[in-house]
Order: sequence, then structure tokens, then C-alpha cells
Amino acid sequence: MTIDLTPYLTDTGPKYLAIARALSEAVRQGELSPGTRLPPHRQLAESLGVSVQTVSRAYAQAEKMGLVQARVGSGTWINALDDARESAYLRAHEARQESPLIDLSIAHPVCPPGHHLRFRQALAELAEHASPEVITACRPIAGLAHQRERASVWLQSRLHVPGEMDDRILCNGAAHGLMLAISSVVQHGDLVLTEALTDHGLIALSRTLGFQLRGIAIDHEGIVPEALELACHRFKPRALYLTPTQLNPTGATMSEARRDAVAEVLARHRVWLIEDDVHALLESPGFTPVAARIPQLSFHVTSLTKVTVPGLRAGYLTVPRGQLHHVLPRMRATTWMATSLVFEIADRWLADGTVEAMAAEQRVLLGERQQLTQRLLGHHALESRPTSLHVWLTLPDAWRAEELQQQAEQEGLAITTAVPFMVEQTPPPRRIRVSLGAEQDIARFEEGLKRLGVLLDEAPPPMMQIVY
Repeated sequence: MTIDLTPYLTDTGPKYLAIARALSEAVRQGELSPGTRLPPHRQLAESLGVSVQTVSRAYAQAEKMGLVQARVGSGTWINALDDARESAYLRAHEARQESPLIDLSIAHPVCPPGHHLRFRQALAELAEHASPEVITACRPIAGLAHQRERASVWLQSRLHVPGEMDDRILCNGAAHGLMLAISSVVQHGDLVLTEALTDHGLIALSRTLGFQLRGIAIDHEGIVPEALELACHRFKPRALYLTPTQLNPTGATMSEARRDAVAEVLARHRVWLIEDDVHALLESPGFTPVAARIPQLSFHVTSLTKVTVPGLRAGYLTVPRGQLHHVLPRMRATTWMATSLVFEIADRWLADGTVEAMAAEQRVLLGERQQLTQRLLGHHALESRPTSLHVWLTLPDAWRAEELQQQAEQEGLAITTAVPFMVEQTPPPRRIRVSLGAEQDIARFEEGLKRLGVLLDEAPPPMMQIVY
């Protein structure tokens, strides 16, 4: 039979629950009578513009409510309702406390309970032993001397970033450091090159500071040197913003040879480099930043956020020799100085090896989730690094990215398309970024992958196949 549930549907909660409640309301209003046979799953899915899986879950939920009965070989039928039982269900705490979307959309490290314990212990130790200057200092603007000194040694030894303590600035996260670097050498209207798909924070920053962005072709290693050479020759850019390690969203990571080639182009054309190395600690030691090849032209930014806890907004900006006097006024204007209490925790963790231990643990945790993702979604085209925060997934021919995103949300799942990362106004690639760290519960994360897998293996509902 054909039924119309539209008048009874609400926008609150997961779609399958909304359908189950709409069935209940249709019975209550007399639209559906006890003994009525419901439409087949696919027929109702097409009429509502949802997936078959959503209808299957709605029917299963309705059966739990005692609203319907599934008869093998006969279909699904409306039961004679026990009003008291149904009313109790609708009033139940569980029905009003549905879990939020399973989040596969946000770049976030995995933070097991041990991370939280370390953070609390660090705060307790600071309460007992922190120097008074940690909470009273308002100078130097670049950060407290002992914190900068330890950070400088670590940047040189672990990440191979050239420079001395006087070339380092402590900043409130990598995003703050990137703003300081770009605003120091780029003026309103200047042209900045970047990867064709780049961090969405840079796109927002270009609108805030008023500089132009132009995307350069990328491949599996990131920016293509020949395309960079052509753009430098043709457009005379002021700077290049570059993420050579685990480019967001694709995960592309440059080989040492590719880094050499990019540095050679920038040196020849005298173009400033703004290097975003925020994912460096997600790779085992070995990569050398592009900045090490052309330190006189390079700003290097990294942070601890992606491998420790997101609340530790400890960013490190290394500036070319002679540029500090341009950066410090911007530091003072935007935040006066970095939050010394945060950097005291970072300083202690750098000193006792906690940062390296947490980074190693993060690589293991992300590696496990990468393997799980490959097992559940590996029959689709995936690009990723073994310890990356994301996978970059090519959609089956039937799906468009924005349609899948919309349908996934109806299934209680958040994913990200390529659109936030696009520099040029061109048709977006048929890809989605699947982020692996935001859901701390591994079972919940796995459930999200399974829901996504079911969607990818289905055709879109007919109502979504619209020619725009």
C-alpha cells in the first residue's frame, strides 16, 4: 500500500526515529489502522527520500515499540496497540536522549583516558611547583626564556628546524602562528600560492587579511614543482603556504626529493615560504622540513595539538633571521604574549619525554584506526598515510559528495566533503574526508564506518538524483 507520513515527520533526532514516531502518530490519528500492511522498505524509502537502511531501522524501532509486527514472507503489519505501553515508551528517558551524530568530520587526535590523566597530573604538579612568573609575567612577548630555549632545542633535534632561541616565538596554536607569519610578509592584495586543496583555515585567513589565494596542482606527494615554477614565473607571488607532511585533506606527503625541488623553485624566485608542519609528529622521525633548505626565506609553524590534547594550544613559530621585529608587534597586537601556563605544561612534557611518548601512542592509535578503515571501506578507493588523522575516499559513481553528506546526516553520521578545502571556484572532486580521531570510543567509531559503508554500497534515493 501507499502511505503518506510527511505530515507526521519531525526534524528532531535521527531520521529512523522520526519515521518510527511518525508511524506511531499516524496510527494515533487514525491514518493507519491495526492490521494494516506497511509498504515494502524500498517503496517507503523512495517516497520519503531516505535510504533503505533508514527505513529498515525505522521498522525495527517500531517493532521494539510494539507498534508493528514483521511476519516472514508476509511483510510488516500494524499491531493492535497497547496505549499505556506506547505512551510509556514515548515518555522514556532513552527516547529523548539520542546520541549525537557519529563524528567522522573533525580533525582531532585520539584522546584515551591516559591523556586526560597526564593533563590532570601536570596541572597538579604546576599547582605545587610552578614559578610565580608563569602566572605573573607579561613579557617577553615571544614567550618565557626557559620555555623558548627548551622548545628551540627540541625543534632542532626532533624536527630538524634550523634556528636559535631568538628565532622562535611561542604562539597560541598553529593557526595563530600562521596568521603571524603571513601577516608579517604579506600585504592586502598580495598573491599567496598554496595547494589546490588546502587547509580551510588559510582560506578564512585570506578573507580576513585581504590577500589573494591561488591553488597549485597537486598529486600524491602534494604540490607539483613544475606547476609551482609556472605560477611563480607567471604571477610573481609574494609567498607560498605549504603543508608538506600529511596535507589536509588528502594526506599527501612529500618525499625528500620533492621537498628539494620545491625549495629550489622558491629560492630562485625569491618567494617566501610559510610551512605548516603541524602534522610532523604524526610521522616517525625522518622527514626534514622544506624550511631547513631555505631558512632565510622560511617561516616554520608546528604545534603539539595533533598528538597530545587539543586543549594544549602550544604552537611554535620559527622566523627567518632578521624578521623577528616584524612579527613581535603582530604578536603583541593579537594576544600580547602566548599563554605561559599552557607552555609550562608543554615545557615539562618536552623535558620528561611525555610529548614523544604521546606522539608514539598517537601513531599507534591512528594506525589501528587506519587498518580498521581499510578493512571496512577498503573496497573503495582510499588515499591515506598509515598514521594520518584522515582518509581521502573516492565516491562510487552513483554518489555526489554533497548528496552523500546530506544522506549520512540523516543516518546519524557527520562527514566532510572537499568544498571547505577548495581554493578555486571549480566543480568539487567526488571525494569525502573521513576523520578517524574525533570519536574516542572505538566501538562507536566502527559503527560510524559501517553506516558509511552501507551508504556507499547503496544507490542514492531517487529524490536526490536531481539535475541542478
